[in-house]
Amino acid sequence: MNALFSHLEDGERKTLGRLALAVLLAALLFFVLAVGQRSRYFEARDSLAVLQETTRKAERSEAATKAEWLRWQEAGRDLDSLRGRAFYDDASVFQSLRRDLQRIFAQAGMDVSDISYRYSDFDKVPIKKVVVTFSYSGSYADLKRFLAIVERFPKLLAVEKIEFQKTNTDNGLLNLRLTLAGYYET
Repeated sequence: MNALFSHLEDGERKTLGRLALAVLLAALLFFVLAVGQRSRYFEARDSLAVLQETTRKAERSEAATKAEWLRWQEAGRDLDSLRGRAFYDDASVFQSLRRDLQRIFAQAGMDVSDISYRYSDFDKVPIKKVVVTFSYSGSYADLKRFLAIVERFPKLLAVEKIEFQKTNTDNGLLNLRLTLAGYYET
């Protein structure tokens, strides 16, 4: 390499040295700028990753909100369908409920006593309920038949409470206090 430089004149050597210095300065400048750009690249990449995760969370939240909205719409449709057939009529709720209970008791072959009725309201909704409490003494099979009839009954009747007062192991008779609820709109 020295032999090659020995053939150059002083002006050419100076020019070549200046060019080498310029290339070195350019490389140094490029290195300094590249390091800065590299750090900005990693910052931008990390920022992008955070934004992508935020977007995924927002999309999941949106999907969950849409699913919940669809469930509420379905619940509204269910309630509309129940209004027509499952709720008792406000004007004749007591008579209709008594008649239905007599029919259910007859189908189940149950003998009940001490029937009492009370009314109950719900906050913020136009639905009320009549709570019917009665005593039952009979077999488990009759109770099971009664519960099946109530479950299949077209009107909205719900068993709210069963209190076992006494069970006789000798003859298998149950003494219970049952609470049913019938619902109506106001």
